[in-house]
Amino acid sequence: MTILFTSFLHWFMILSLLVSEAPTETIKIADFTKSFEDLNTLPASFLVTNNITYNSEGGHLQGIQLYNDHTAYLSGSSEDLSYMVKMELGEQSRVLSIDTLMHAPLRHAGGFQIFDQYLAVGIEDNKERNLAYLQVYNLEAENPFDKPIYTIARKGNYERVTAGAVGITTFRGEILILVANWDSRVLDFYSCPEQDFYNGKGEFTLKSDIEVIKQTTSEWSDPKWLSYQNLNLFSDQKDQLYMVGTAKNEAGDQVADLFKLQLPSSSAKITKLNSKIFNTSTSVDFKAAAGLNISSEGDLILAAAPYQLEKNTTINLFAHKEPSWKKTREWPSPDARQAAAATELHAFAINNHSISKYDRSTGELITSRSYPNTKHLNSGFLSGGLLYCAHSNYPNQPDSSSIRIIDPKSLTLKKTIKLRQSKGSLTWIVKNKGYWYALFAYYGENNHLTYLAKMNENWEILQKWNFPNSIIKEMGKMSISGGVAWEQGFVVTGHDEKLLYYVTLPENGENLNFIKQYKAPFTGQGIALDPLTGGLIGINRAEKKVVTAKFLP
Repeated sequence: MTILFTSFLHWFMILSLLVSEAPTETIKIADFTKSFEDLNTLPASFLVTNNITYNSEGGHLQGIQLYNDHTAYLSGSSEDLSYMVKMELGEQSRVLSIDTLMHAPLRHAGGFQIFDQYLAVGIEDNKERNLAYLQVYNLEAENPFDKPIYTIARKGNYERVTAGAVGITTFRGEILILVANWDSRVLDFYSCPEQDFYNGKGEFTLKSDIEVIKQTTSEWSDPKWLSYQNLNLFSDQKDQLYMVGTAKNEAGDQVADLFKLQLPSSSAKITKLNSKIFNTSTSVDFKAAAGLNISSEGDLILAAAPYQLEKNTTINLFAHKEPSWKKTREWPSPDARQAAAATELHAFAINNHSISKYDRSTGELITSRSYPNTKHLNSGFLSGGLLYCAHSNYPNQPDSSSIRIIDPKSLTLKKTIKLRQSKGSLTWIVKNKGYWYALFAYYGENNHLTYLAKMNENWEILQKWNFPNSIIKEMGKMSISGGVAWEQGFVVTGHDEKLLYYVTLPENGENLNFIKQYKAPFTGQGIALDPLTGGLIGINRAEKKVVTAKFLP
């Protein structure tokens, strides 16, 4: 027989530190279905550094939630313990702490949700699968994960009592907690009076449950129910209750599904309203960690993370606002005429015939070097400890392009590779997924011939694509000047305008797919990835400045 029961942890001696006497004003979405539909499917990315050592062997990240907009919490599992990661998201994103929640066999902290200042998470024995604890923590406590303020214990039949995904919200005067068992087959809903919860006197009781396989799907937007890694609860200003589940489907798509819930005392009902596919960074996976949040401004933000917390970890945020690239820092440089590149410690300003190297922390010039027999350096790409600079003889004819390989430590020229077979002027090169990608530009009335080439290690062209007319028309008589591999494709610049164009490779055909246009602080020219921030580095040519930028919602 399966037993679901609740034990209540009232820490009377320190209650004033753990729970607030009255609820803060809860932010509710006016029209939740529309806000969900308006979520952008392209992310803002944060590269988070971690210098805290811990052992995550035998597990992975499970859930992610934002708190006060710029803080993220991530739950995780391992062979020996369950844990919670706290990180700061911003210009220099970093891991702040990693706290142990429980030890084996309760080694698996699953998908979770933050409501108000409270974090609700399920921690289970993922091997025996017959024991789980739902813990509610107060994030404003001095040491929030030392002691939960509420615990719901679940013991019983194999997989029925697990707690792989947990949601929490307020609804019609109650605090409502959702617990999904193994593969989200059954949804259990616990509730207690809202005021009792805030006063530290809440007693959660099982309100209703939904065995999903028994639900009629004829009214659903589509009949698919996935094994959701995270399930989040929300109520809106229309007094409707919603649930959002995140997962990876059989096709490998990163999916968020929206459901409407009806929870009478009997015949609880769930109806699927919508399903959206999101384009994540390469390492980010909804099968690992994804979660929906309401920002302090009342906007929906979907956060997602990879399987593992590494020394450098990418976090994606999907928001309904129009994303853009925001300037984060700039340095004056007389060589900021053609392009910029960067390491974590240094920035490089690239001119036609010279390169200057700067200390990123101080902006101080370290060294500068000129290169004889150089006509037109266009961009720089760092790979394998070397700086690969695209070079052309533009505006001379016939076209002649080469790659100047430079030691970034001393700025000495190490090697020149001549690209004899190419037509057009080489403006940028990057390496991505084992291949080189090179942009050969045409100008004037022939700029529609500009193409992106895929090349092997011998610099032989394997395939090439032209740009859509909608982008070429915006170039005037100029052409594509800069570009980097970004997300699922490339983000490229023109010659003068403060715009970036996101394009992807087509499955078939000879033209790149134009996905989106973004405002940017760069005045065209050559750009490069910034390994310190996960953003971009470029130039403002008119002001002779090197500029860094982050992609923000």
